[in-house]
Amino acid sequence: MMRSKMPVILSLFLCLAMTVSVSARSWNVVAIDKIEKVNLGEEVIVTVDLNRGDFQFGRFSLSIYYDPDALTLTDADLGDLLTACDWEYFNYTDRACDGCPYNIIDIEAIAEYYDNGQTASCLEGPGEIATLIFNTTEDSAYLCTSTPIGFYWEKCFDNLFVNTREDTLWYSDYVLDFDGNDITGTTNYGGAPKDCLVGYEEVPFRFLDFVTGGVIFKYAPSYLCGDINGDDTINLLDPVFLTAYLFKSGEAPDPLERGDVDCSDTVPDIADLVYIINYIFYLGSDPCCLF
Repeated sequence: MMRSKMPVILSLFLCLAMTVSVSARSWNVVAIDKIEKVNLGEEVIVTVDLNRGDFQFGRFSLSIYYDPDALTLTDADLGDLLTACDWEYFNYTDRACDGCPYNIIDIEAIAEYYDNGQTASCLEGPGEIATLIFNTTEDSAYLCTSTPIGFYWEKCFDNLFVNTREDTLWYSDYVLDFDGNDITGTTNYGGAPKDCLVGYEEVPFRFLDFVTGGVIFKYAPSYLCGDINGDDTINLLDPVFLTAYLFKSGEAPDPLERGDVDCSDTVPDIADLVYIINYIFYLGSDPCCLF
């Protein structure tokens, strides 16, 4: 019995190993969200967050890379922090990177863009400053893999925050990759180069840490989704097996996740029994695998 569980346990371990705890060094941190257990072919919303912040900014620019083979950008917008307080301008472009294997999302946001007498009501964090919406690939080669979404520096004004008086420029300090490693100084991926901190009327500071996020896809299960009794097919015997387990102290599905056919992230229950019966007899939704 234990041997049959090992592929599931090993796959879970490998996927969980992709989830790391990162620690930035500066007080102010701009971080891209890391989304776990993502299904192939589904929509995923990734936020860019100012995780800590006690400074007021009136505009910012972001340059964000992603793998176009794994993800397709469908939209981008201001995050909840700034839409709730009437920031006036947001624009983005999605383009192929010149000299790298990624696509680049260029974002510009300005608190007070129009001369209309209105004033943005919030100019500091913490909170979501941008939202990115992607469709994920359906290519099974991406199962149990991760794809980073990070910051990219081609020009000095990439990934830059400007204060409300527009006399101070806040540049990158430290940069962390998807695994939490310090990549500060790496060309294009490790922050603004030293040359960016000279030659401007505005006062430049290395003030912000940037943390890479991304998407972690679910692993490929070692069993057929919906095959509750483990006979490598889906038929009437599967709801019979689950009924015996739920109500007659019968044998449990092996692994137990086989019985969670509605992917409710719980142990098998009567909702799963109804789900598999609907699938077999009433053309209901396909059974799914939890991971």
